[in-house]
Amino acid sequence: MSETIQITIITENETQDGAQERRIHVTHDPVMTLMTTLLQKELISGNFCGNRGICQRCRVRFLQAAPLPTGPERQAFTPDELRRGYRLACMARPRNDCVVRLELLEAETMEIVTNTSDLIDVSEKDDQMSQAECLIAVDLGTTTIAMQLMEIRSGRVIDTYCVMNPQRSYGADVLSRIQAAEAGAADSLREGVWNVLREGIEKFGKTHWVKGRKEDGAKERVNTAPYCMCIAGNTTMEHLLMGLSAAGLGKSPFTPVELGLQKCFLTLSNEAASSKWVVSSNEAAPSNGTGALIPVCLTPGISAFVGGDITAGLYALKMLPFISTVKREKASEREAVLLIDLGTNGEMAMTDGTRMIVTAAAAGPAFEGGPGKAAAGSDMVALTAHLLKEGIIDRTGLMADPYFEEGVSLPLADGRKDSCGETSLYLTQKDIRNLQMAKAAVRAGVEILHRKLGEPFVTQVYLAGGFGYYLDVDAAVAIGLLPEQLRTCTKAVGNASLAGAFQMGKDLWTGKLTEEALAEMMRGIESINLAEQEAFEALYIRYMNLESS
Repeated sequence: MSETIQITIITENETQDGAQERRIHVTHDPVMTLMTTLLQKELISGNFCGNRGICQRCRVRFLQAAPLPTGPERQAFTPDELRRGYRLACMARPRNDCVVRLELLEAETMEIVTNTSDLIDVSEKDDQMSQAECLIAVDLGTTTIAMQLMEIRSGRVIDTYCVMNPQRSYGADVLSRIQAAEAGAADSLREGVWNVLREGIEKFGKTHWVKGRKEDGAKERVNTAPYCMCIAGNTTMEHLLMGLSAAGLGKSPFTPVELGLQKCFLTLSNEAASSKWVVSSNEAAPSNGTGALIPVCLTPGISAFVGGDITAGLYALKMLPFISTVKREKASEREAVLLIDLGTNGEMAMTDGTRMIVTAAAAGPAFEGGPGKAAAGSDMVALTAHLLKEGIIDRTGLMADPYFEEGVSLPLADGRKDSCGETSLYLTQKDIRNLQMAKAAVRAGVEILHRKLGEPFVTQVYLAGGFGYYLDVDAAVAIGLLPEQLRTCTKAVGNASLAGAFQMGKDLWTGKLTEEALAEMMRGIESINLAEQEAFEALYIRYMNLESS
C-alpha cells in the first residue's frame, strides 16, 4: 500500500440563490490518477475517453501542488493554462496534499437525427395486419440510442424516444468500451443499454392505449405490446448488448464472435402489461409460460468495422444484393450507387447491382462534435471551406499568420448554436489537420471501392446519419471530401439505420424476408481493409490537400 495524500475538491452547486462553493476532503492514493478518486466519490459522471486524455472533458485546476503536465495535457492546454494549474483528471497523478477545483466540461447536448426521409417502403401493405399492430425500431449508436414505435401496416411513426448511450461513461469510442468490458464491466455495459430499451418501452406504454383501455394522458390506441423489435447497431454495440466477448474486435486480426442475424426476447409480465411494460432481456423464451414476449432481432453485420447499422441502411436503400433496383434495371450499363455514413468511423458501401464492396476508414475526432472537439463534422467542413475561400488557410491546410499560432474564431451561420451551445467556433491548426486526415482517408476509401468495382459510373450517393443530414455538399466538394462529379447526385437520407431496422424487422416478422434469404444476401458482400490495400497510402497522401477534384 502506498502512502495516501489528502485532496480538497472544490465544486459549485446551483441553488436558488445562485452557485455556491462546496469543499470536499478526500483521501487519494498517489499511484492512481485523480479520475479514480473522482469516480469513487461520484464527483464525475464518467471517464469518457478511457484515460487517454483526448476528450478533454475532465478539466480540473490545481490551486496548489499541481503535478507536472503529461503529453496529452500539453496538447489540451495553452502554456499559460498549464502554469495556472489546469490539468486533466484522467492524466494527473497528484503526489502531495493539494487543492483542486473541478471545471468539468458539461456533456454535449446533441440533436439525434431520426428523420428517415422517404426510405420507409409502404408500397406493399399487408391487409391482414391491423392498424394497431406496431413494432419498435432501434438505432443503437455508440453515442446515441434512438427508438421509434411504428405502425407496421403503414410505416407511420407513432412515437419516438431518444437518449444518449449510457455506455459513454466508460468511454466515448468503441475501443474504450471494449477495454472496459475486458476489465470486468461487460455486465454493466450490457444492462445499461437494456435498461434504456426498458425505459423506452415503458414510455411508449404509458403514453398510448394499452390492453384496449385508455390510460391517463394516452394519445391513441396501439396493441397490448409491440409485435417485435429490430435493433441496428455497429458490431461492437451488438456484441456488448448480447453479452458476446468483444476482445477480438479491439486488436488485429479484428475477429467478431458473431456477424449473423441474432435473436432474443423481451419479456412482458402480464400483471404489468395493463399499466406499464416491464421488460427483461432473455436469450430464450421463459419456460414457465408466463408473460408476453416481444421477439427481438439484431441486424446482421458485415465485418468488425462495418456492422448491422450499415446493413440496415443498405436494406432500407435497396442496395443489398438480390433486392437491388440497380441490379435488376441497370447492371448492364455499369452504373453504381454509393452509401457513406460518417462518424468516428467512415463506413462506405458501393454496389453496381452485381457486386457490393464495403470498407471503413478511421476518421477520429474530425466528424464528431462536443467538448474537446472543434465542431460537429458538418460545421467543420463548412467552416474549413469558408477559410479556404477567404485565404485564411491554403490548399495544404496551412493557416496564415497570425492564425497559425492564435487560431481563428468564426460565427456559425444564422446565429446557430453548436452541440455545446456556442454561437461561434474556435478553430486551430490542429483542428484543420484532423479534418484533412479524416477526409483523406474517406476520399481514398471511396476511390478504392470505385476502382475495385471496375470504375462504374456513380449515379447516386447517399449520405446517412446526422453528419450527412446537415452536410453542405458544395463545401464537401470544395475541400475534396467528395469528387466534383458527385456534386449533383448526392442526397442526404437521414437515419438510414433506423429506417432499415423498421423495414428489416417488418419483413422478417411478416414473412416477406426469410432468415435464409437474408443470410444469402450477406454472403454476397465483400469487405476490404483499407490498410491492406496497396494504393491506399498514395491516395491518402494525394487527397490530403484541401481542393476540389
